[in-house]
Amino acid sequence: MASKKQLLILFLSLLTVLSFIIKPSDAVDCPTNITGGKIAVYWGQNSESGEGSLTETCDSDLYNIVVIAYLHVSGNTTALVLSDHCPEGNCKVLASEIQHCQSEGIQVLLSVEVDSIDDPESLATYLYKEFLSGESGLLGPVALDGINLANLDYRTESWADLVEAINGSTQDRKIYISGSPRCDFTGFDSAIATGLVDYLFVLYYGQYATCEYLGDGDFTGLLESWSSWTSKEGVANHTSVFLGLVASDERAAASSGYISPEDLKSQVLPNVTESPNFGGAILWNRYYDELTGYSAQIKDDLGTKVCECVCRTPTSRGFKSLLAKFL
Repeated sequence: MASKKQLLILFLSLLTVLSFIIKPSDAVDCPTNITGGKIAVYWGQNSESGEGSLTETCDSDLYNIVVIAYLHVSGNTTALVLSDHCPEGNCKVLASEIQHCQSEGIQVLLSVEVDSIDDPESLATYLYKEFLSGESGLLGPVALDGINLANLDYRTESWADLVEAINGSTQDRKIYISGSPRCDFTGFDSAIATGLVDYLFVLYYGQYATCEYLGDGDFTGLLESWSSWTSKEGVANHTSVFLGLVASDERAAASSGYISPEDLKSQVLPNVTESPNFGGAILWNRYYDELTGYSAQIKDDLGTKVCECVCRTPTSRGFKSLLAKFL
């Protein structure tokens, strides 16, 4: 007669086989997991002693995306401005740090602050050669994960041409494209409608606007704005939308829009995380985040939601009850 141990082994083998062929009745519409909150951060606009190195930023275990800020573009003129992170103007020293971040699974984007564009195709070619190709560009031989377009509310020309040009600059790999519009700005809509924008970092700080939180306990304007952004044409199936937050209430950080971690967790996140295209939060910036510990305070409230519907099925509970008889 088979021993209890042998019966248990036989049962577990049968259970493994059944798990591949039986689909629980109440799991039909339940995805295996739902992507949730990543944390992105801007880095590069404070001194090395103030915000730390790129390596230290990525090793903090706080961020999923780091946005290097900024490359300034005005017509045919470009300038990489990264405080004192480039000794004697040599930003190629950052190559090993960028590669370190990427080896840790952290995406590294370059934020491009555009004043004017003479030719979108030429700018896209320049960005690819210098920052995305892996050749020896201004940041050394690195292939950044993508481009973040900033300073969107000061221009009226179409952004769609530039987004399409960046997307078409190579077929060898995926280049991530993000935009950082102010929460009350609509001039980037044509680019969003292309379906080529992967991340929207909607900024809810730094400028007086009805969509920003003004410190009066009323989040209505912000939540209505969020609903508008997450329902735009081109967003639903293609774009992750991030809350753009300032990590400190100092006026040097932003003139308005600061939301305390407590208010964010109790008044904002319970609403915005219900959006299927909620991507997480992006913080301005690493320097202020390190001073206040903002990201550490909100990180657990942005986490990935894992669907456990299989474990809630009657079939699964039946297996557990049967298994208990053998233990």
